[in-house]
Amino acid sequence: MEKQLGPDVPENAGTKNPIRGKRLTRRTLLAFIGMAGATLACGTLLRPNVSGAGAGTSVYENVYTNPPADSPPKEGAAYPPQVDFVRLLREHNETAATLYAKVSGNRALEVLIPFKGKRCAHYAFAKDPNDDFVKLMSGSVSVMTPVNPPSGAVHASKQFDVLHPWSNKEFAFSVTPAGSGLPSQWLPEHVNVGTVYAVAQRIYFDDTEIADWTSETFFRPVKSVKIVQRMLGRHPSDPGNPLAEIHCVHTASASGVSVKSKVKWLRPVTISTGYGMMFPVPGSFAAKLLTGCGRPYDAVATDGSTTDLTENDQSSSYAYVHNSAGTNGEPDTMVAMTIHDIANTFRQGMPGRRAAGSIVWLQHRDASMQKLYPQVFDRYTAAAGETYEAGGTYFIGELPLADRFFG
Repeated sequence: MEKQLGPDVPENAGTKNPIRGKRLTRRTLLAFIGMAGATLACGTLLRPNVSGAGAGTSVYENVYTNPPADSPPKEGAAYPPQVDFVRLLREHNETAATLYAKVSGNRALEVLIPFKGKRCAHYAFAKDPNDDFVKLMSGSVSVMTPVNPPSGAVHASKQFDVLHPWSNKEFAFSVTPAGSGLPSQWLPEHVNVGTVYAVAQRIYFDDTEIADWTSETFFRPVKSVKIVQRMLGRHPSDPGNPLAEIHCVHTASASGVSVKSKVKWLRPVTISTGYGMMFPVPGSFAAKLLTGCGRPYDAVATDGSTTDLTENDQSSSYAYVHNSAGTNGEPDTMVAMTIHDIANTFRQGMPGRRAAGSIVWLQHRDASMQKLYPQVFDRYTAAAGETYEAGGTYFIGELPLADRFFG
């Protein structure tokens, strides 16, 4: 549940070419961190230049230099290979095949994904109080303690939060039936107004569907957790005529938490503001936001201001890092989000996106939260049958000296 953000602004349609370039290999990623990690903080990426180099010579050239802060990406510009921060974390963590999960209430559950020894990513999923959508509620770093060796059950002690509790992550649309004159309402629930209701919801620990929602004390070992939802979005002033059919699948595994959503508008609707795959973190954790294009942004202001991203909608991966403070491993912790398909998730080249400022922008809401917003709708009227799809993966893990490389 969240308060509506900022005034709406008209859209100026435009097209943006997605970043070209191959993904980094494991060896390149390791070299990037071990030898040239600091260059990311300067917006510079190094790669071998074999042109004119003799045998055995190792020569590097700068292939990405920061443009002026107010200059947008240019059509046809040469971009470097992007850093996939989720992949980077996977390669630097000791993720085990066994996860741990427990029921924590009515359509509420928690999942532990170990990443180093007893340290684990601790994710919570739950529905809002007034509608049915089961969402990724929060993410933190916890420490596991065995409690029943024969069964493999564990207890978890939370150390600190890295994904902001309650703040919506998967999607959020402020909509009204087109031409109705009704006030816009948020899908899913914001400010205690329910709008998204279940047609079918199934939650699985491995292949077993959860039918008993009695809270459990300890976490049981599992291989994966899946949440499969089919829902209808309704305007509270016209609940008999659904606005949208919404499908959403969450999968928690050793690879992180993946989300896939699809919205089909069932009638013409006006979307005053809409976001897909948001990335909110507590102010107590955030120090820098990093993008896969090689640019860092300060994430410390608390005055409600916003920062437009120079690379606009061109980065497919993002991460937050902490500063050097903290006694529970905060300086070595990173939380990442990688978009599965930025062309669809960011609606690249489509009309009705944010016009004033970058499509993807960072809000410095207050002392409690920093939040990345891909604003993919802005005063847009969608026709009946039109669809929107979004997807990505969240991953919490350890990257030694993350604060030194990127902070």
